[in-house]
Amino acid sequence: MEILLFAIGVGIIGYVAFVFLFPKAIPEDGSRRTKSALNELYETSKTIQETGGGGGILRDEFTEEAPHVKMFYSLPGMNKVYILAVQAGYQKHLAVIAVSMIAALFLLTGLFFKLGFGPMSLLFGPLAAYFVPKKLFRRKVRKRNEQFISLFPDVLDMIVRSVRSGFPITAALKMVAENMEPPVSTEFQQVVNEIAAGRSMSEALTRLAHRINEQDINFFVVVLNVQQETGGNLAEVVSNLSGIIRKRKQLRLKIKAMTSEGRATALILGALPFLIFFVLYIIQRDYLAPLWEDPKGKFILGGALGMVALCMIIVNNMIDIDI
Repeated sequence: MEILLFAIGVGIIGYVAFVFLFPKAIPEDGSRRTKSALNELYETSKTIQETGGGGGILRDEFTEEAPHVKMFYSLPGMNKVYILAVQAGYQKHLAVIAVSMIAALFLLTGLFFKLGFGPMSLLFGPLAAYFVPKKLFRRKVRKRNEQFISLFPDVLDMIVRSVRSGFPITAALKMVAENMEPPVSTEFQQVVNEIAAGRSMSEALTRLAHRINEQDINFFVVVLNVQQETGGNLAEVVSNLSGIIRKRKQLRLKIKAMTSEGRATALILGALPFLIFFVLYIIQRDYLAPLWEDPKGKFILGGALGMVALCMIIVNNMIDIDI
């Protein structure tokens, strides 16, 4: 217990000190500038003016859920879990997720009690039951968005060919839903269904942009929304956008290749201490015994774990490049 708390403390203090002493080492969130520019473009769209952001749009979907689902996701902090679950494509499984999280709450709390954490189990159990699924949903959202963005240039090309062939934009969206692979097909099928149910195309596309929270999708939605209000050559505009998005995709792949050494460094630096500890524990267990038998050894072990965690956080921030 003392080791865990000390490791967390060392990691937090070390990270704060590093950010304070070397502020330029942490990459700036470049997406803020892009989002600011997008917000200015959104102001030209009546739909964006009415909805006022992705959280509002997803909250509108929340009002359409079943009463027991709304009751669970109305609890403090659960709205963020709801948004992540929707963005991860689990909108049809929200009730199952709610039951699973409640079951995990009791199981993890009992497990912490059994491991000897005592009253602190009442804190660690709920925290683990909340943050672990949230972390998994974030990972699923990231992976799903990457799959979507990887297929998105082909989507734009299909829309361009459909429009140039004389089909209306709604028919082009339906063709995308019928011919592309998931998650593109499922998301565009939802757009088509919402338009058929009476929503405007601008509103349906705006909801898509907030389920797939990526800049490339925002560009696409803004282009279509503005074109619907002002007119113009839709095929030419979407074709130019397709070229831009393909170049952004190439840049992302180039950055991924350039940062591969940093990712390998993070993996090695993170795994090496544990590997050495495991080998020493097998070869000479008594040599490491003071780390958990002596009070000073516990603090040394906790400090080492905290510094390893700090190293991982810093390296991950250094290789996290936003475009």
